[in-house]
This record gives sequence, structure tokens and C-alpha cells, in this order.
Amino acid sequence: MAEGAFRLETPPSEASRRAGPAGVELSGVGKKYGSGTRVTEALRGVELTMPDGEFVSLIGASGCGKSTLLRIVAGFERATSGVVTVRGKEVARPGPDRGVVFQDYGLFPWLTVAGNVAYGPTQRRIAKPDVDRIVDRFVKIVGLDRFRDCYPHQLSGGMQQRVAIARVLANDPAVLLMDEPFGALDSLTRQTLQEELIKVWQALRPTVILVTHSVEEAVFLSDRVVVMGGGPNHGVPGHVTKIVPIDLAHPRDVTAPAFNDLKRELLDAIHHPAS
Repeated sequence: MAEGAFRLETPPSEASRRAGPAGVELSGVGKKYGSGTRVTEALRGVELTMPDGEFVSLIGASGCGKSTLLRIVAGFERATSGVVTVRGKEVARPGPDRGVVFQDYGLFPWLTVAGNVAYGPTQRRIAKPDVDRIVDRFVKIVGLDRFRDCYPHQLSGGMQQRVAIARVLANDPAVLLMDEPFGALDSLTRQTLQEELIKVWQALRPTVILVTHSVEEAVFLSDRVVVMGGGPNHGVPGHVTKIVPIDLAHPRDVTAPAFNDLKRELLDAIHHPAS
């Protein structure tokens, strides 16, 4: 562990124990902005190992560095210290092995549903018959086969987010990175997309890192939940304070006592961090 890291000992989830080599590994990851006497340390000493196919959520108060950490894994930002690897390869820039879904759908308004999903494979110069098969597969997976010829402005917010997810999955990423993807949706649409996301993840088994402010969403979806604390507004760098395994079978009942016990444990960890 890098010097100055926040030390944390937590048991892996059952999925972690069963899985093989690391899909994503963060070792002593830190991030500073600025220079000289005007340096802000946003992250320090983040340690996390995720086996292939694990679903992990990052939660914590605003400003603790969740989205910064996600952007570092995506390759949109470089860590100031430490190393991030995906399947053993160090992350230096964005790459097709990592797909990112944002709260802002980011669809091309001049392309149909099928056109948006086809964009990545087409840019990779995959043969058209294969692109057509890829589009058929992922449009059906996200339940939009009847809307494949519609444009984004003809779709609801939830449907547009389905297109955004399908577009990322069409590139066959090893890692799916999601930054508050359902944050702008109403509660019923959000619940539906959470259930659909679990089905997609179970079918394709990418490694998933989800940033969310919803503790219930984190418990509903994840194998493990990583609690982050600190941040510049709190006088200490953002860091991991606790990792909680979620050993509940899918589909999960949000009214079950075990589910709500985990919610309380995570809320307590956010409001009363141990480190």
C-alpha cells in the first residue's frame, strides 16, 4: 500500500472469492489538482480489487471523490499517484475495454436507436452484417426492438438511458462504468431500469462500477458497496472508509429485514465514518 494510504481491511464478497483474476485493480490511487501552494488533494490511497464480473457501487457524500475515481478508471483523468489496471493492463487513456454511461444520455440526436447502437461497432470497422447482428442483439436486450427506428427526441428519458446502455454494451467492454445513470429519472422508471440492468449484467457479466447517491440502489444492485468519505470540503482527501459485502440473492426484496439491515449499516458508515 502506498505511503499515506488510508488502511482498510474488509472481507471480499462471495462473488470476489469465487472469481478469478482482477478485472479492475486500484493500488494507492491519489489525485491532486493545482500546483505550488494552491494544491487540492481530492483522493488519497484508494485500494480496491475487483474480480472479473463483479458489481461494485461507490457511495458517499458529495465531494468525496466518487466521480473523480470513476473518471480515473475510465481514463478521462490521470491519477497523480498509484496505478489503475484493467485485466492487468495499466490504464493510461480511454479505451474500448471500458464503457461509460452518464446521467446525461449523450445520444446522437440525428441517429435512430439502431444508429446510435451501431455507432461504436461501425467506427471499429466491423463488417456491416456483424454490426447488424450486434445492433439486433443489444436493442432486444434493453427491450427497445419496437423503437429501433425512432430518434432520441421521440423517446422517454428511461428509454433514452436504455439506448445509452445498449450503445456502450455494443462495444463489448470488459468494464461498465456508470455515473448516476438513473439520477434524473422518476422512481418507477428508475426501479424498472435497475431491474433491467441486473438482467443485462447477469447475462453478459461485465465488471460494473456504479456511482450513486442512493443507498437503496447500491444494496439492490451490488456485490459490494464501497463507502467513501472525506474530500476537500471536509479537510481530508477523499478515501475509502468501509467496504460492505452484499451477500443477498437476486432478485432482492427491498422490504426484507436483511436488506434494510444493510441499508442502515451503510447509512451509518456514511454519517459516522470510521476513518
